Amino acid sequence: SDIWPGVLLALLVAFLTISGFSELVYRYPLAGSRSAYHFAQSVFEEFTSAGSPFWSRPAKLVTGWAAHLFYWVYPGVLVAFMATLFDYLARQLGYHPTLFGQVLLAFAFAAFIGFLALRGITGSTTSSIILNIIQITTLVIFGGLAIVFRLANINTLAPQTWQFTSLSDIIIPRSLNGVVFQAAIAFFLVSGFEATAALGAYSANPGRDISRGAFLALMIQGVVSYLFQYLAINLALNSSFFNGAAPLQAAAMSSAPLGDIAIKIGDGLLWNNGFALMIVIASAVVISIMAAMLTAINNGVRVSFAMALDAEMPGIMGSLHPRYATPYVAVVLISLVSAVIGSIGVMGGAAALLGFTLAANLGAFALYAIICILAVLPTPYTRTSLKRALPALLGAVVNVGMLVSTLFIGLRLEGIALQATWLAIIVAVFYFAVSLLVFLLRRKQA
Repeated sequence: SDIWPGVLLALLVAFLTISGFSELVYRYPLAGSRSAYHFAQSVFEEFTSAGSPFWSRPAKLVTGWAAHLFYWVYPGVLVAFMATLFDYLARQLGYHPTLFGQVLLAFAFAAFIGFLALRGITGSTTSSIILNIIQITTLVIFGGLAIVFRLANINTLAPQTWQFTSLSDIIIPRSLNGVVFQAAIAFFLVSGFEATAALGAYSANPGRDISRGAFLALMIQGVVSYLFQYLAINLALNSSFFNGAAPLQAAAMSSAPLGDIAIKIGDGLLWNNGFALMIVIASAVVISIMAAMLTAINNGVRVSFAMALDAEMPGIMGSLHPRYATPYVAVVLISLVSAVIGSIGVMGGAAALLGFTLAANLGAFALYAIICILAVLPTPYTRTSLKRALPALLGAVVNVGMLVSTLFIGLRLEGIALQATWLAIIVAVFYFAVSLLVFLLRRKQA
């Protein structure tokens, strides 16, 4: 019930985080090409040239752990989303895939995107613009239909039938814990804006242009694609969509509640063409997940590649394919990990999928906090004014606050939320143990 203010809070946290990336892009425009870890490496190199402090290696360890927890879990969640979506579509067409079939879908999708990443396919700017226009147009049209459905009330539904009685009922938070925990989940929607930092080397004014690009991306993604959509869908949400059941509880039981809602709205407003509307929206979602998955794998590979070049990971992670010049070992490994996470997300249901989502977001909060701290950290060769440092410092505070609050609130909840929180903690500890083991092995070799 606090999903709209939760998405808004997640968006505000992302906006504050931009300042940290902008400051580092301004100082190290070439570093962003190898993702967030390379910013950390650039900062630590300044200290190393002047005498490496005792905390530099542990700081690298924590940075690498956070980066891998975020970038290596995120693609797996997307694989689970795609497998769930195809399972839903198959059931709408009369087929009923078994659990084994869903796992095969997860592995097939991970392998397909991994193959594209292996060949170095990232998509052109023109194709990205066209796809974004198609997706946003589809979402805006659907959001408009949802609003019309509520205003026209063609089924003459009683006031108590609607989940939210008014616009203010959607926007005004009900509880602080609900908003924060919802934001911790919704952060999955707005994370990834730091990919614009990879363009720093191609920008005439990186400190200005990259921050503007990230800000514009968040405005389009967060405001148009999410805040507007959740507002419209919540306005239309009612018990008639789910045969009289409580809307939020019934939606939680559906593998694809947006598809169910689209069918009902389409049948009501588009002369019983709800199934066609659902297929159109599903097509836009498929395109979106594929593009996000490819970007996520490329980001994850860049992290491992940068750490391999920094001698913080085995050198084989930096091995390039003889034909495509891509880090093929890292691509294969992250694709396999994504398939496994996606399969567990499909088999484990909502608790597993939510747990992996929270785990990825915990990594994002930790990594973004570190980036913001590095942006304000005085180095032997760089000083930052208080005016420039204040936004990044605030970004570090809110990211740490989100990390701590998510765990504190999640462990106090019950049911799926509690199970998901424990799974997120287990995944985070596992990744940290692996990172620590690699760190100790590399140190012993050195």
